[in-house]
Amino acid sequence: MYRDIAVYAGLAICFLISLRQPFFGALVILATAVLRDTMIEETYGRFLSIHGYEILYLGTILGVLLSRAGQLGEFLPKTATDWGMFGFFLAMIASALLNGVDIWDHKYIDLYFKAMVLYFLLSRLADTPQRVTLVAVVLVAATAYLTYEAWRKYRAGLVYFARPYYGSQMHEFGMQLVITLPVVGALLARRMKLLWRVLLLALIPLIVLVALRTQSRSTYLGVGLGLVLLAWYYRRRWYLQVLALPIIVYAVTHQTPEVSSRLESVWTHKTAEGTEDTSIDMRLEQMRTAMRVISSHPILGLGPREFFRRYREFATEAGVYRDWEYTMHNVPLLILCEEGFIGFFFYYGLLVLGAFLDARFVIRRAREAPDLEPTAIVAAGGLMAFLAWCAYSLGQPVMWTINIYGTVALVVACRRVAQAQLAELAEQEEGEQAEDVLIAGRPATEAVFS
Repeated sequence: MYRDIAVYAGLAICFLISLRQPFFGALVILATAVLRDTMIEETYGRFLSIHGYEILYLGTILGVLLSRAGQLGEFLPKTATDWGMFGFFLAMIASALLNGVDIWDHKYIDLYFKAMVLYFLLSRLADTPQRVTLVAVVLVAATAYLTYEAWRKYRAGLVYFARPYYGSQMHEFGMQLVITLPVVGALLARRMKLLWRVLLLALIPLIVLVALRTQSRSTYLGVGLGLVLLAWYYRRRWYLQVLALPIIVYAVTHQTPEVSSRLESVWTHKTAEGTEDTSIDMRLEQMRTAMRVISSHPILGLGPREFFRRYREFATEAGVYRDWEYTMHNVPLLILCEEGFIGFFFYYGLLVLGAFLDARFVIRRAREAPDLEPTAIVAAGGLMAFLAWCAYSLGQPVMWTINIYGTVALVVACRRVAQAQLAELAEQEEGEQAEDVLIAGRPATEAVFS
């Protein structure tokens, strides 16, 4: 009863604040998206049953309409990244309509639509250096809590695969660790108190340790790329690498035999118990089936979720696992199968490439304008997080989780903030130059004395 009252009261308060401060609403949506399992477990499902996310979205959107009525044009797609997010949604709808898929009660269309709305809200409302930093901090803080819970319960023997709750999915939790690790590493480049720096530095090996114990091989891939990107990012600050390397090596080597067996199963095809691990062969067969789907439906694909539903239709008679039903465990191939080359173009040709170009813009401008450095750090963290997820997605179909696109929104917000700061600096310089011209052009008064 008391939990229900707390949920109702908390939602009401967040709704009312969002009407006045829509950025607060967007931030709460991101935090609760990261803590989705917490919202389910700790409220006994009440948060979802009363449509908590929809209430938060409604309050935030109404807040935008009330506080930015004259600036709604800025929420329209303008950049390549914007069109990547919006265009892929259109590709999903077009593919669904073409293939006779119901779009009104479709789980993945609903999830991507919410992710897209949050992307446009965060990328526009996080419009100051302090706000983009706050978005990164919320992402890190929420995932740090989940990481601690997973480590605590794993050590206590409450869960076999490291995860924060018994009902949590190990691959999805691993994905959250993948996209948070680079953000944590990037924030270390900011100027901060020693205590916060130590906490962030300690969080990196903890994330690595827990990520490996999820026993998700896709997580291993994403975390590995995240560490490589951080090593490249700090290539000129070798002293930070010297500090971090020993504890990261310890986190990697301080593992259980199950973790080593899980990794070795890629080439041994054996589980820790000595039984046959068929997951690699299953993925190879999925890929062969995907080639047949792509060749028969190249433009707009089969429609969202249809690879799973129509798998047997395209599996060969000789396929060992043809009687099974699969989601394509590879996001690029999944998009090609279900949204075709049009969806693939919007996603990878505009969204992924656009995020890279946006982050590069901020980082390069920060070299000329030191005031942009805090924003550039956050942009770099967001981009590395998204690229690490791209590596993770080569082995898992987890692409509908909302907070994935929170990292893209973070990159775009950083570019918009950087452009605003550069425009302000340009105006100041023009004003100073105009003053110099006026002073230089004033007539001088000569006093002649006899």
